[in-house]
Amino acid sequence: MEARDSGSKIRPLPIDDIDGDAPQHHPIEPSRRLLPLIVIVAGAIAFAVIARGLSVGDSTEVGSSDTTAAPATLAEEPEPTTTTAPPPPPPTLRRMLPVVGEQLNLVVLTTTAKVGQWDPDLAFPSYDSSISQPESAQYNIDGTMVAIRSGVADGAFVIDSATKGPAYIWDVTSGVWHNTEASLFAWTELDAEAVSTVVRVADISGDTSAGVAALLEFTLPAPDHILRAWGDWGFVTTSGSITYGFDADGLQTRMTDGMFFDAATDGMLLLADPGEEGVVPFLLNLDGTRSELPSLDIGADDFRITADGTWVLATTIQEDGHTSILARTVHSRSTRLTSVDETARIVNMTWGDRLLVLQDIESKDLLFKDWNTGAEYRVTIEDPVAAVFLPDGFRLGE
Repeated sequence: MEARDSGSKIRPLPIDDIDGDAPQHHPIEPSRRLLPLIVIVAGAIAFAVIARGLSVGDSTEVGSSDTTAAPATLAEEPEPTTTTAPPPPPPTLRRMLPVVGEQLNLVVLTTTAKVGQWDPDLAFPSYDSSISQPESAQYNIDGTMVAIRSGVADGAFVIDSATKGPAYIWDVTSGVWHNTEASLFAWTELDAEAVSTVVRVADISGDTSAGVAALLEFTLPAPDHILRAWGDWGFVTTSGSITYGFDADGLQTRMTDGMFFDAATDGMLLLADPGEEGVVPFLLNLDGTRSELPSLDIGADDFRITADGTWVLATTIQEDGHTSILARTVHSRSTRLTSVDETARIVNMTWGDRLLVLQDIESKDLLFKDWNTGAEYRVTIEDPVAAVFLPDGFRLGE
C-alpha cells in the first residue's frame, strides 16, 4: 500500500459526481439568489399590515400598555329624521256633548257679553252680538231670547233676539223672565224720589225699536227690592235678608227671613238660613209655611230646585278640591249622590233639569252632569259662561 503524501492536498469530489448520474447544474444568477429574501421580507410586511388591521380598536400597540389605538374611521350614517305628525283636530261639540240636539245657546262674559250659538258639528261656537259692561245673563223659558244686565249708564237690560235684534230697557235695578211665558219680562226701577220700587211687565215679542212699553206696573214700599222670580202665581223679591212674595196684582202674600236661591214653576221657593257650617235650605210654600230639608244640612255652597218642585240639589266644594252633588226629593228622603272631580260652580240647570251645568273654576270647562245617573260630559270653552240653554225634548242615548 502506497504511503500518503502528507504534503498533497485532497480535493473532495462533489456528491453528484459520486453518484455519477445526477442532473447537470448551472450556476445560479444573483437575482435568483435574492428572491427568497424578497419573499420573506414581503411576507413580513404583509403580516405586519394584517396584524395591524386586526388590532385596531381592540388592542394596544406593543410597548404601550396605556394607550388605546384610535378607532378606524367609518362612513358616518345620516342622522335619523323625525317627522312630527300634525295635531288631531279639536273635537266637535257633538263629540263632547252627545245629547246636544240641534244646537247649544250660550252667553260668555269677558269684558263684553258675547251671545252665540254652537253648531254640534263644529269645534267652536260662533258669536253674533256683544254687549259692553255685562253683569249677568239669563235665557227665557224656550231659549229664543236672552236678557243681559249691563252696567252702562245707570243700569240697563239688553234683550237679545236672533230674529228681532236687541231691545233696551234703561235705568233698571233688576229683571227676570216669566217662568212659563217666553215673551214676558219683568223688571224693577226706582221712582223719582227713590222711596219705593216700581215693578213693570212687558211683552217682548213685538216690535221694540221704539222702546218697551209696560203692560202692568205696581209699586213696592221700599227702594231696594230686587226681583228674583216671576210666574202666574206672582213675584218674588228680596230686600236685604228678607224674601217677599206678591200675587200677580202686587199684593204681599209672603215674607220671611232667608236667602233666596231658586223657585219652582208653581211658586214654591228654595231659601236658606245661615248655619254654623254653611247655609241650611228650606222651602217656602205659597201659603207662607216652611218645609224643612234636614238631610241637606251639609254645609253646601249652592242650591237649585227642579222646575217641577220635586228635587232639591245641593253642591259642596270639598277640601280635596272635588265638588259633591247631593239631590233630595222634596216629599221624602230619597237621595242621589254624585260628584265632579273639579272645584266647580253652578251655571244653571238645563235639558228638562236632567243636567246640572257647572263650570270648572280653574279650566273654565263646562261640566254637564246628569245628577240622576252620574253621566258626565265635559265641554271645553275658554271664556267664563254666564248662561247656557239646551232645548228640552231630548233623552240620554238618543
